[in-house]
Amino acid sequence: MNFNTATGYMVDEIYYAPAANSLLNFEADPNYVHPPLGKLIIAIGIAIFGYNSFGWRIAAVIAGSIMVPSLYLFGQKVFDNPTAIMASILLIFDPMAYVMSRIAMLDVFLALFVVLVFLTLAYKKYSFSAIALGLACSVKLSGGFAVIAIIAYLIYSKKIHEIVKIIAISMGVFMLCLLPAIIHDPASFVGTFMFSFNWHLTLDSHHSSASLPFGWLINHVPFPIHSDAVQKISVIANPFIYPIAIPVSIYLIYDCMRKKNCKSELLPVFWFVFVYGLFLILPRKTQFIFYLLPSIPAILLLFSYGILLILHEISK
Repeated sequence: MNFNTATGYMVDEIYYAPAANSLLNFEADPNYVHPPLGKLIIAIGIAIFGYNSFGWRIAAVIAGSIMVPSLYLFGQKVFDNPTAIMASILLIFDPMAYVMSRIAMLDVFLALFVVLVFLTLAYKKYSFSAIALGLACSVKLSGGFAVIAIIAYLIYSKKIHEIVKIIAISMGVFMLCLLPAIIHDPASFVGTFMFSFNWHLTLDSHHSSASLPFGWLINHVPFPIHSDAVQKISVIANPFIYPIAIPVSIYLIYDCMRKKNCKSELLPVFWFVFVYGLFLILPRKTQFIFYLLPSIPAILLLFSYGILLILHEISK
């Protein structure tokens, strides 16, 4: 799929591209159910290349591209070089990441910031991790799942004293990113924000492509993006790779309990369990398979670790 394949809007671009253009023109954000940062990033491309499909999609292409070396650095830190290389290559060709990094939707920006959260945490750069957390939440409120993951990991790794600092910095970044909405209409900001928060938790409307999180790993309901006489494009999962993250996570937890001295090896597990797993208990009933995107790098890393571990054991 060439990211400029369709010159018109593809699915939710009809919301985000006009919203980005409105913010670029210092107008009210018509897409008030999401924080403004993702749309502001899209607006940068529009400002440079104009209000066209190239302009509103180029930022997603760049964000998706940055995810690859970021995942490599993370994988190299928590596991080893072969695992990092394998996971990075898988990310390049991953069907969900490939499609979502070529359209003007918010999820690729959320995914990038989530990767940066865990990358900086792996290197113990807690302030940078907090900034990335604030940016993730400023794209979509589901970035809060990463906040819970980081808090849980810091408690596990006995770094509780870092939690207050991380929460304070991330909240500061989040509020800073909300300034466009606050400045434009301070009187209704709180009410609008609470509506958005409730919308994320409780949305229950019929959609033919909605799917339960239980089925995301096995590609239960793909999400159609574009269809014409030449091609059909959908967001799909890789059912041969994604489910493997579950047994690998269980093995890593067992192995770390047995060794009693590993911490960073569990970072991808915390990432997967919380950033994906919390969708399983979310009251909201209308959900879509592409919500899995911020967890894909962790899934691919866990898969790579598991496969290479098996190959290593076989070669002994």
